[in-house]
Amino acid sequence: MSTVTSVPETFELSGDDAAETVARSHPPTLLKKAFVRFRYGDGFSFARSMAFQFLMTLIPGTIFVVGLAAAMGDGRLQAVLRTMIESLAPGPAGDVLLSAFAQGAEAGSQGDMVAVIVGGAAMIVSAVTAMAQLQRGSSRIYGVDGDRPTVRRYGLATILTLTAGVLLTVAFILTALGGSVRGYFEDELSKLWTWFRWPVGILALTVGLATLFKFAPNRRQPGISWLATGGSVAALAWVAVSVGLAFYLNASGTFGETYGPLAGVIGLALWAQLSAIAILYGVAVAAELEAERSGVCEPHEEEPADNDPPSRVDLEGDSPANASDMTEAVPA
Repeated sequence: MSTVTSVPETFELSGDDAAETVARSHPPTLLKKAFVRFRYGDGFSFARSMAFQFLMTLIPGTIFVVGLAAAMGDGRLQAVLRTMIESLAPGPAGDVLLSAFAQGAEAGSQGDMVAVIVGGAAMIVSAVTAMAQLQRGSSRIYGVDGDRPTVRRYGLATILTLTAGVLLTVAFILTALGGSVRGYFEDELSKLWTWFRWPVGILALTVGLATLFKFAPNRRQPGISWLATGGSVAALAWVAVSVGLAFYLNASGTFGETYGPLAGVIGLALWAQLSAIAILYGVAVAAELEAERSGVCEPHEEEPADNDPPSRVDLEGDSPANASDMTEAVPA
């Protein structure tokens, strides 16, 4: 058996530089060690849990936003939302979200605000649960076994949802889906949207990930410069996943044919899973860089197995000399 090594807290250290530590650690080696730390920290299991909660956030969230727009009579906003959904998952791959869109629009237009409110509540609960799982996963990757008390953990998860979660959502809309809604703006606004959606999206992504990396693990984190490397890796991977998946679903004509009615679920699940892995792997990179700073060389350590049978020496004594002494001690 093996376990991830604990990363000592280095927030009080000074006099060194994160960029110099990255260079000294050899970036490819650092990324490789980070993957080992991610794996032994059970990162894939926490990523699966986060991905499930992402899905449970996305679908009720679609119902909530569309229903709210329909209740306000904002047809333009509904058209923009529908275009973004079709851009993310065209054809059969978008059937799941388009069904949620239709349900939200019908509920909002008929004044059935109960369904809209329930969708909003489900969205918030799932998002908060995802942030709680992120806290646990981040702590394990750092080698921290203890969790925050329940009230404190979910209170922090709520704050992270309303801050970092909103920023990540904005970043996803701007980077992955922003090009599909450019036609809904006037000429001047369309040009501004084209030029500024990427810088604003990357800024939102950077600030959102920095917030997660700073506050999610159950430990005192170092300065932001020591988290920037992991945050940059997570940001690049997350943008690549989001934009790449949107491009693939738009360009591929076989995805919907292959999975049929399940194409929407498969596409969303794939995006959620890869996104969660990207974020937690970025955490592992930040943790491994801090481990290098503190002198922890290996990302995991071997544990002796508890169920090994005792050796013959353990059964008969420490040495043959002990056995002979015991024999001589027996009276004739």
